[in-house]
Amino acid sequence: MTNAPGAIFRIWRLVLGREVNLVTPFILGLKTTIRESPFLSTEVVHERVGHNTGNLAFHYAIDAQLGGDLTCVDWSASVEQIDRSGDVAVVPCANQVGAHADYAGLGEKFARLKLPIVAIGLGAQGGIDGSIPKVPEGTVNWVKSIENSAPDSKHNIAVRGAYSLKVLKEYGIGDKAVVLGCPTLFMNPQKELGKMIAERVCEPENIVVASGHQRWAHLRHIESSLTKIISESNSGSYVGQSPLEMIQLTRGEGSLMDEEDFLACRDYAQPNMSPSDFLNWSRKFGNVFFDIPAWIEHYRHFDFVVGTRIHGVMLALQAGVPGLCIVHDSRTLELCQTMLVPYVMAKDISKGVAKDDLLKLFKFDAVAFDENRQRLAKIYVDFLAENKLKPASYLQALAS
Repeated sequence: MTNAPGAIFRIWRLVLGREVNLVTPFILGLKTTIRESPFLSTEVVHERVGHNTGNLAFHYAIDAQLGGDLTCVDWSASVEQIDRSGDVAVVPCANQVGAHADYAGLGEKFARLKLPIVAIGLGAQGGIDGSIPKVPEGTVNWVKSIENSAPDSKHNIAVRGAYSLKVLKEYGIGDKAVVLGCPTLFMNPQKELGKMIAERVCEPENIVVASGHQRWAHLRHIESSLTKIISESNSGSYVGQSPLEMIQLTRGEGSLMDEEDFLACRDYAQPNMSPSDFLNWSRKFGNVFFDIPAWIEHYRHFDFVVGTRIHGVMLALQAGVPGLCIVHDSRTLELCQTMLVPYVMAKDISKGVAKDDLLKLFKFDAVAFDENRQRLAKIYVDFLAENKLKPASYLQALAS
């Protein structure tokens, strides 16, 4: 990865006598879109999206909110390569603080970097009861390495919610963190997004299900009830995000899948169908996206989006389409609570839902949503300013 864009910007800035506090950010993470996806195997493209297409959503959002078309450097790049890619490394984060992940190696790499690091969207993952997870020492040190790169005593970590902040503080690493939610909340430039969503509320006929994980056995009755709605209306969409098997299925590769994996997806989504009928069903209703604008555009054709995937639902809201998140873990719960995303607890609908239930479950206050969104946008703009990053003009307008 060349450092040419950063070098050119710095020279141009000096020539024009610009203020020295302008910096050149770059994305330390995934590409915001996989343009070559039609020509890649599902295994390869699954790897490039970080094993979940929802990761592209917040990478795309952050890139746009910092002006767009930023240089992107993969985590696997050398320390020297990262250091010469720009002035500030912006790291789009996910639910990486928990017992499930040890970032010891990445922590050692980040500690060796000479430039400032800004982390956006960091979340903790634990029990739905809000208990503190057992976080590996390597992950704690990784977050410390980010904190230690902060300019002066400024905040340089934006977390998903109060729970994530609580977990960080439990391990002594929350002093440089602020609560922001997820940057996907600020993708649509319209100030009255909540009003737009409210105007689209109707008895849903065309419904999108943001597909879950076939190994989430405790949610299988909910998932199958949602896919039944699609089948009965003979319209709708089943959008895959993760894991690999669900992406294969919704990409039209059911006939190429390992039989055991295919049947696991069938048993989760449509347990009463024969394998051949389920194959035809997946080809008719399955969709998967490796480009965020195309994903959002797809949603505009539908009345309602529902599922266990928070980013699948967030993109619906950004399209102005009503969306309902089915919450089953701490990470989705805190994001919904922080951003006022409509949600229902999975335990409260454990036997499944019917189409007529969806509007009853959709509890949405458009005014509160817009006011909260503006408040969080202001926090976001101030956070970027602390780190000498210039927010896109539309983000500044949202915060005003």
